[in-house]
Amino acid sequence: MTPPEDLFASLDIGSNTVRLLLAEPDPDRVFRPVRVERRITRLGGGFSLSGHLHPDSQRRTIEALREFAGLLRSKGVSRVFAAATGVAREARNGRDFLSRVRGETGISVRLLSGEEEGRMMLRGLLWGVPKGISVRLAADIGGWSTEVLWIEAGQLRKTASVPLGAVSLSENFLHSDPPTSVELRSLSQFLREAAEGLSREFQDAGWRSDRQTPLAGTAGTLTTLAAVDLKLAEYDPQKVTGHRIPRTTLEEIFSTLASLPKELRRKIPGLERGRVDLILPGTQIALHLMEALGFESLLVVDSGLLEGILLDGLAAISS
Repeated sequence: MTPPEDLFASLDIGSNTVRLLLAEPDPDRVFRPVRVERRITRLGGGFSLSGHLHPDSQRRTIEALREFAGLLRSKGVSRVFAAATGVAREARNGRDFLSRVRGETGISVRLLSGEEEGRMMLRGLLWGVPKGISVRLAADIGGWSTEVLWIEAGQLRKTASVPLGAVSLSENFLHSDPPTSVELRSLSQFLREAAEGLSREFQDAGWRSDRQTPLAGTAGTLTTLAAVDLKLAEYDPQKVTGHRIPRTTLEEIFSTLASLPKELRRKIPGLERGRVDLILPGTQIALHLMEALGFESLLVVDSGLLEGILLDGLAAISS
């Protein structure tokens, strides 16, 4: 058994999910995951027009963090790197919420800027990309925002953080079960315009797609799509990482899911519980990004921001 002093952890407080990574040192890859936990708390759910986190969303998230804090204490983990993104960054009471987190759980949380989030996501994604695979553009579709990163020769060339998230889009566009054709068209039109604007921004910076390299994707929406395509009864990060999905297949998956009410969607193998409504806008974000930026396939990588937070923290204390 690993001695407690050799264990460290990272926490990612997102707009939809709170994730915990418990790891031990590894001389070849910096760290080796020992345990991963996740709780869907929807911190971004019910985000008010006045820009405040909903009290119920805060309560659910703090309950999950209190549970994780207890686990960390029981394992004797003293080195914890925690970060918040998305809606916590946008909310007027985001910093007050993180103060509550520290007071009620003992966890000190760093609030990441969009640029910091993108940098850490890329670091974690490249840590997990299978050897021999080239990554030029990567996307992290979250609950409240989507981070897009352009990489050349392993170096970050351009980043963009756009306010397109599965939670916010679901609450704003999809009200019926299953969604009506009018709702789906409205969502698609909104995303098409946003993706085309992003594409112009990247093209002005020199981006050109070769249509052979896949779009690399991480985070819950895209890893769930890989699990659905693989028909995984039980999620397996090793099977998900490196899985490639053609855009035509993503379109077929979306059409199938969009035609089903939530009750039947829940029965689809690989579709994570708590994501039955979010998978629709999340998939649409991916499809419109791929179309606008010139990608014919998606390469899914299980690692991303959670691993990047840990790598960044470990690098800071060793420098």
